[in-house]
Amino acid sequence: MAIRSPSLLPLVCLATLAWLPPAFATPAVYRLDPVHTQVLFQVDHQGFSAPFGRVRLKQGWFRFDPDDWSQGAVDVELDLASVDMGDAKWNETIRSGQLLDTERWPTARFRSRSVAQDDARHGLIHGELTLHGRTRPLDIAVTLNRIAVDPYMFRYKAGFSATASVPRMAFGIDRYAEVIGREIKVFIEIEGLRDRNASGEDAGDTPP
Repeated sequence: MAIRSPSLLPLVCLATLAWLPPAFATPAVYRLDPVHTQVLFQVDHQGFSAPFGRVRLKQGWFRFDPDDWSQGAVDVELDLASVDMGDAKWNETIRSGQLLDTERWPTARFRSRSVAQDDARHGLIHGELTLHGRTRPLDIAVTLNRIAVDPYMFRYKAGFSATASVPRMAFGIDRYAEVIGREIKVFIEIEGLRDRNASGEDAGDTPP
């Protein structure tokens, strides 16, 4: 039956598009959405509690092929001056030379070296983290949530959840050893947008 009302055409097109599998050549490159990509961290405080904090994404991209995870890559930069644990004085201490020293090292950067797949939705990113003037190996466990068309943006998105554990002493952040835990747990929620701006140039580099 023909659709007679022009006003229904956009809805029909959207519904059809949402059910289609990704038609672009893989692997595809995505730029990180700074609104829906969030980085939280958790650290022990004298064994009494393990408060959460947040740091904002500065820029980044990732490359991903759901049929071949070994082709994946990621390059992410974080704005350490944005660190927030809910208290102005504590934030100032974290940013100071006592801990992160964000005047000298205002950003942290993670770059992948390889990606290993465990099953259809889980894998491990082997890479290097540059933090506090030092670069050390770091593995990030990642879970694929969804790849589909965002019905509000009419563009393909890929979403992941990820976790990591950062040994702060290995990066020279060794003050307050009796107060602050040695391991910083990191929780990352990721949304990548595939569009004309999705390239490694967003992070000041080209995809490896």
